[in-house]
Amino acid sequence: MPSGIPLRCSDSDLYTHMLEILERLVEFDTTSHKSNLDLIQYVRALLDGNGIESELHWNAERTKANLVATAGPGSGGERGIVWSGHTDCVPVEGQSWSSDPFTLRVTEDRAIGRGTADMKGFIACCLAVLSTADHARLTTPVTLMLTYEEEIGCVGARHLVDEMRSWSGRVQGCIVGEPTGLETVVGHKGKQVHRFTFVGEPKHAALAALMPNTITSAAALVTHAHSLNEGFRSTGPRDDRFDIGHSWINVGHIQGGLKPNIVPELCAMELEIRNVPGHDIDEIARKLERHALGTLLDEMKAKSERAEVHAERMSDTPSFDIEPGHEFVQFLQNAFGGTTEPAYVPFGTEAGLIWQHAGIPTVVCGPGSITEAHTPDEFVSLDQLRDCLRRLRSLPLA
Repeated sequence: MPSGIPLRCSDSDLYTHMLEILERLVEFDTTSHKSNLDLIQYVRALLDGNGIESELHWNAERTKANLVATAGPGSGGERGIVWSGHTDCVPVEGQSWSSDPFTLRVTEDRAIGRGTADMKGFIACCLAVLSTADHARLTTPVTLMLTYEEEIGCVGARHLVDEMRSWSGRVQGCIVGEPTGLETVVGHKGKQVHRFTFVGEPKHAALAALMPNTITSAAALVTHAHSLNEGFRSTGPRDDRFDIGHSWINVGHIQGGLKPNIVPELCAMELEIRNVPGHDIDEIARKLERHALGTLLDEMKAKSERAEVHAERMSDTPSFDIEPGHEFVQFLQNAFGGTTEPAYVPFGTEAGLIWQHAGIPTVVCGPGSITEAHTPDEFVSLDQLRDCLRRLRSLPLA
């Protein structure tokens, strides 16, 4: 029987090494609107020190990059098992931190810093194992995949879909290390964010009855979204594996107008659609767009030819759904000693792109809790990091 990944260090040295790596990762301010290249170059140097080459996949501006690196017998292009994580984190502005968010603080039971749970803790565990692995003894490769801009819509992973499709027949499956408390997650809802901008004419309020009102038009779209929501609630489609077993549209932001005595020229609204797997999120978006660009725009143009409505998709995170009985899911459950049933979560990950779009069997499983992600004094427990190291090492690859 194959054993776990062979390392060149003891368990205690591996744990210390992991914390040192996590300290460095947290120091890199990889907030989504900033470059991740300093972190990527650090990772490349760390892997290169153990003879593991990496390749970069750049964004158009070459200010950010995805990284793919394979350890073990990959001469035939084999990718084996993929460990996947995103390098970006959410902003800290406006949050009340008790210490510098980009300086790791380790207490008796937790590691505190921006991204520790989401998801630099998992990446640090992966790097600790790979940088100390005797990968010449591996019979199955391990591939590390790090992406950019997950937090604003899985941008980096989307740019890797064609590359991942080329791995067909040469990859066993993928672990996305988002914070699940190390539960094996096999499904989550999808998410799209849309912005609708209504344009009219700024006139004196005495003429309001003759002019299109952009705020009123935006409100009409809110009413339409509410009507769709009631349909989702009453007739579905439903997926009761989730606590909220239907899709939903959340209108999260509206801004428009200047003063009560001026007909508003502009009103912009942003909404988020979360869909259960199997419910076509693009069709939900089309229903909103048809109402905004059809019915509502016609009503506005009846009062002013200058009226406009613009619809823009801001982000798209596909839903994720893999059968709990899938061979790869069962392989990981057995390797990790899982005793609980695979879970379903409300938050989005890159797993939908990797499984539904690239065809790579995928689970979501990583240290930390989603309740700590994006919060001030974000943390991951040290016990979760220790257990993550143990699980990664236990994969039967040697």
